[in-house]
Amino acid sequence: MKLYDLKTNYLINNINIDRQDIVFSWKIKGHEKEIYQESYRIRVITEAGDLVWDSGCVQSSQMTNISYTGKELLSSTRYLWSIDCVCSFRAEEMTEEKSSPVMQYDAVRMKQNMRGEAFFETGYFRETDWKGYFIGETTEPKHHLFRKGFECRGKIKKAKLYVCGMGHFVCWINALKVSDHVLEPGWSVYDKTCFYTAYDVTDLVKEGKNAVLVKLGNGMFHVPGGKYVYYERSYGKSKMLAQLEILYEDGRKQLVVTDESWKMVPSPILFCCIYGGEDYDARLWKREYLDAQYEEDQEWKNAIRVEPPTGTLKAMPMEPVKVMQTYEPVSVKEVSPGVWLYDFGKNFSGWVRMKLYTDTHSSGKKIVMKPAELLDRDGRADQRITAQKYEWTYILNDEAEQEFAPDFSYTGLRYVEVTGAIPQEEYRNSGEHLPVLTHLTGEFLYPDVEKAGEFWCSNQLFNDIHGIVLQAILSNTKSYFTDCPQREKLGWLEESHLIGPSIMYNLEVHALYGKIEQDMADAQKENGLIPDICPEYVTGFEKWHKGFLDSPEWGSACILNPWYIYKRYGDTSLFKRYYSVMRDYLDYLGSMTHHEVLHHGLGDWLDIGPCSPHSQNTPVPVVATCIYYYDLTVMKQIASILGKQKDAKEYQKRMERVYYEYNRQFLDEQTGRYGTGSQAAQAMSLMVGLVPDEMKQKVLKELRRDVIGRGYAITAGDIGHPFLIAALLKYEMSDLINEMTNITETPGYGYQVANGATTLTEEWDGSDPQNPHGSQNHLMLGSIEEWFYGGLGGIELLRTDLPFHEIRILPHPERGVDQVKAWTLHPYGKIVVEWKRYGETVEVNVQIPPNLTAHLESPDGSVKKTVGSGLHSYSFRT
Repeated sequence: MKLYDLKTNYLINNINIDRQDIVFSWKIKGHEKEIYQESYRIRVITEAGDLVWDSGCVQSSQMTNISYTGKELLSSTRYLWSIDCVCSFRAEEMTEEKSSPVMQYDAVRMKQNMRGEAFFETGYFRETDWKGYFIGETTEPKHHLFRKGFECRGKIKKAKLYVCGMGHFVCWINALKVSDHVLEPGWSVYDKTCFYTAYDVTDLVKEGKNAVLVKLGNGMFHVPGGKYVYYERSYGKSKMLAQLEILYEDGRKQLVVTDESWKMVPSPILFCCIYGGEDYDARLWKREYLDAQYEEDQEWKNAIRVEPPTGTLKAMPMEPVKVMQTYEPVSVKEVSPGVWLYDFGKNFSGWVRMKLYTDTHSSGKKIVMKPAELLDRDGRADQRITAQKYEWTYILNDEAEQEFAPDFSYTGLRYVEVTGAIPQEEYRNSGEHLPVLTHLTGEFLYPDVEKAGEFWCSNQLFNDIHGIVLQAILSNTKSYFTDCPQREKLGWLEESHLIGPSIMYNLEVHALYGKIEQDMADAQKENGLIPDICPEYVTGFEKWHKGFLDSPEWGSACILNPWYIYKRYGDTSLFKRYYSVMRDYLDYLGSMTHHEVLHHGLGDWLDIGPCSPHSQNTPVPVVATCIYYYDLTVMKQIASILGKQKDAKEYQKRMERVYYEYNRQFLDEQTGRYGTGSQAAQAMSLMVGLVPDEMKQKVLKELRRDVIGRGYAITAGDIGHPFLIAALLKYEMSDLINEMTNITETPGYGYQVANGATTLTEEWDGSDPQNPHGSQNHLMLGSIEEWFYGGLGGIELLRTDLPFHEIRILPHPERGVDQVKAWTLHPYGKIVVEWKRYGETVEVNVQIPPNLTAHLESPDGSVKKTVGSGLHSYSFRT
């Protein structure tokens, strides 16, 4: 038995913390049965050994979100922390050989003491900790490289670099990149918050001459026109603030900061737009710029001091974006003289990296790469639906071997058309066909978050559906959840809570959701409104539909996301930090009601019918008021958790008024229908608690009748579908989800797979081979993961009333599924469920992590037992 996964603010060995309210967490690993933590003690010390916090011995099983309450932390300082735990576990028959000094036998259970050690480092707590100032661009559309040579005198103990580069940057020290992070730092509401990042560069800085080189790009900070652009906007031109701290063995400190002593030279980047692509002239790049021995000539000018961004500098709070996967082409063919089409076989978000061989006389020649999600009828890259005129352009220098990948512009793609270079396999005559493209690799970008789950079953269609949903989730996870990686790249908020449970089964997104909550706080209006898009990079959508600015199903993410974080990770810190944001938004919604009912918004966006994308099957007031009532129920519970009983009573009163009016206005007591009786209306009313007990059976009967009567076809859209899945699962209609998900002929998941989708599409029928439409890479319809993991796999997590340290395992074997393997991460460890059908018997094997209590159940009620950690088996008949 041992401790592992020690985290500070949800990251292992976190080196960039700029808040005093830090939290600790850890896990236990062991093969023993029924492991429970009985007590813990945390100590935090400086590297010099000075104690800054001792929690004392705390009798508690809690292993996550333990708040630091010690002395005030200092900026840019490393702290060491240790955790001592006492754990008990079920006693096995012991022999003398098995006994240990750290174990004591107490007739029933054994005890073991364990220790774990880790560290964290602080960033900057105060603006005055920064000693330099911003330098950057002053003239549109020029881009520059920024360089600083410096000398170190003495043996270096440690070197740490802090950079705020708006919008993105790449940094080298002595010819080596400081990290493998990309699109750094994360996107934010730049007039409120600007992120900086930190790197331990001890291994890069050396005694003697050194050099730092930085390349800046626009990112979301500055969006110029030219080529494809969704909307032009700017928070100012590219700029940077950097501070390198060097600590010598003898105790001396040296700072290298950005100021006018830095030099700048024209960058090889000629054009840079997060939407339109990147143009790169390799003739303007010289490798010697990276060399510490290089001396700048007259071409280099002094850097220009510029106005800082208006946002407050804050440490980047989440995992960095990286190249997480790569794809090789599955086919290459010439689609027009000199134009070669590369197919990577799967839609993903990122860019391509090419490697070239030339005859050293190709300087000035141009290679153009045109990415696309689809092909037109002639087999050419088709950008008509999304991101028209997006391209990457590379101008060659005179080197024999060259390599290029964009740094500051990504897109969604499966195909790339290359003009100006011939594939190596087609190379015949070096004098005639150079340059030669020796390699083209697709690089898939998303944050380096921990994988939190896997799902597999014996129904291959379900595995394929799981695959396209996960691909869309990963493709649209950056420093917030984008709606699509090619057209908008915007943070439409509804998907963050509607698909939140599905995302959380697959990815560890605790830190990311905290960052997104900050985005919403920064974007909130004075009247309490949370706009649909956060950060609100684009305004003016309301001229087409007021719901594009203000739709309750979108803004409610500010309330529902913290609730899901609490349910999934046991974290109440977002409640405390953003309570006023949540309260003000709920008050705003209340001010918009008429007879306690909301009438505005987008409703069940993109439901199925002839008038797509607008809500057509379900009245907008039904959808909006359901979300409003759900917000009230959640806020009542949050207020109670925080001890705000007065607020909780007020929310209860408002709930009662909404409950009365909603049922008076929308419920047909004869039929059990709400509004039109659509799948969304019935399911949402059930799941948010608006259905009177005496009406539930009628409402459920009507929901079942509708689903079966439509031949198990989906009608619910973006908002309604997650509630439909949740309601059918909660009220023992998992069989209906099974039938709906097996269909391939009508719009839905199976339809998309059958028609070749490799990622989830924006619309249920978006992969229609005769008329592909909308984004081909969208995550907002991905709520089926809740059924895969929570229904078929039986791992109930968010939608349960059990306390944090308890879980329910209740698999739902359905027709056509004879085997399931699923696991997901709880903050205390991995939960694994595997079951297999043998005739009419289902055998289930379960692995429960330490410190959890599991309730093992069967659909027929024949099995109900409670167990602790370890491996467990049970069976039931179907």
